[in-house]
Amino acid sequence: MIDEYMQYAKDIAKAEKELKVEHWVHISFQVRNADRTVERFHEIDLPRHMLDRWQWVINWRHAKLVCQHPRKNIMIYNSYYDKRSGLMTGMSSLIGQVTAAKAQITKVERAIAQYVEHETHNNLFFDAVTDERLTKAKAKLEQKKRNYETIYNILRHEVEEHRKQPGKFKLFIGFKRLGIFDSISQAKRYADRSGLWGAFNLLGDKGYRDSWYVYESEVKQAVNQ
Repeated sequence: MIDEYMQYAKDIAKAEKELKVEHWVHISFQVRNADRTVERFHEIDLPRHMLDRWQWVINWRHAKLVCQHPRKNIMIYNSYYDKRSGLMTGMSSLIGQVTAAKAQITKVERAIAQYVEHETHNNLFFDAVTDERLTKAKAKLEQKKRNYETIYNILRHEVEEHRKQPGKFKLFIGFKRLGIFDSISQAKRYADRSGLWGAFNLLGDKGYRDSWYVYESEVKQAVNQ
């Protein structure tokens, strides 16, 4: 199990290298108010591999801000993103799904190569053209490649769109995009007035992400007031 996990981690790292993913972290010191507005006091950008080394700076900055604003609950939020594209990283992100799909292709290709080598040296009757197990594996590989191309094209489109509109904020409910906005406050006002309920996600530059849930009862109560 450990060997499989280590191999999968290597496959993910290989896929990220091929996609030229540059891991960075955006650190924000902020207060989130009851009305979902945010006060930002300081921000730091770092390559992700430097995060542990510079943790003392983050701790010092947080302590300084707490001393300067003792009545405010100042929190630290880390957003992980790809420096090259500006998109959020992580297993649930679009980049994470693309790298996982790429890693799955590598895994199946490796399994096919190992199977062919084993059968070639140990099975006198092995025929790579007619072997049923090999045929099924190759079909599975082709399907994974098609799935990868589909999600990779989505990623490419998002990167192109992001570069055309830097500094913009995208508002989603579930996986449905509601709009692109110039500011966080503008996006949240739109969400409040939309009459929709469910899981809202707001995405921006440098891996910025904010999420909140609106219940159906809250929307109906607001309408009746």
